[in-house]
Amino acid sequence: MPYGMLFVIAVVLLLGWLHSSRKEAARQDVDRRIVPVVLDAVFQEVQFAPNGRITCFGEAGIPLPQYDRMTGGEHVRAKYRGYEVELCSIELDRDVSYTDSGDPTAVNAPSYDTVYAGLWGICRYGTPMPVSLTFTPRGKLGQLVRSASVQNPVDGFEQQFKLTADDDTARNVCLTEEKCRKLLALAGTAEGSFSGSLHRDGTLYFAVENNKGLFKGSGSDDVLREKFARQLKWCTDVMDVFAP
Repeated sequence: MPYGMLFVIAVVLLLGWLHSSRKEAARQDVDRRIVPVVLDAVFQEVQFAPNGRITCFGEAGIPLPQYDRMTGGEHVRAKYRGYEVELCSIELDRDVSYTDSGDPTAVNAPSYDTVYAGLWGICRYGTPMPVSLTFTPRGKLGQLVRSASVQNPVDGFEQQFKLTADDDTARNVCLTEEKCRKLLALAGTAEGSFSGSLHRDGTLYFAVENNKGLFKGSGSDDVLREKFARQLKWCTDVMDVFAP
C-alpha cells in the first residue's frame, strides 16, 4: 500500500480517536457537574454511577427483542416519596459476526447491531398490587406479546398500547380510566416508545426506546439542566400513576 494512503488512514484514525476522546471527556464533565445537582433536586439518598446499569432485566416482564450483549450507564439509585427507584440507560446488541464457511478456523472481529437503546426504570412501591399488567406500544415490541390484548374503553389507548393483565376485575380497579389517560399523555411526551409492567409485588418497570437513554445532549449548562430535569419529571410522573 502506498505510503500516502497509509498516512491518510492514520490521520483519519487519529481524528476519530480525538473526537471520541473529546466526546467522552464532555460526558464525564456533565456527569460530574450537572447530573448530581439535577438528581438531588428530585430524589433523596441519591447514588449515581455513570458507568453502572440495572441488572434485573429478566424479571421485568417488558417484551424485548433478542440480544446477545447488554451495555449501559448513568445508573441512578435513589428514593422518591419513600419509594426505591433505579434508572439507567441501556443498549441491547445482537451478534452479527460473520464466519467464513469455507474456513471455519478464521477468527473475525465481533460485530454487533443495536436492537434496542433507551431508558430503563424501576420503582419499588413496597405495597402489594392486586394485579400484574403490562402495556406495550403497538409495533415491533407489541408483536412480541403473544397474549391477546385486553379491551380498554379510553379513546386512543388500544391504538397506542397492547395491554395484558392476569386479573380483569382487579385490572379495572387498578388501571382506572384516569390512569389510562395519564399513560397516554406520558406516551405522547416520552420522545420514544413507552412500555411498562406492574407486578403484584409492588414493583413497576418502565422503559422508553429512544436511542438515547438518560442525560444525553449538548448545549449550555442551563440547557442541559432543563433537559435533564424534564427527563426526571417524566420518570416521576410515570411512578406517580401507580403510586399507592
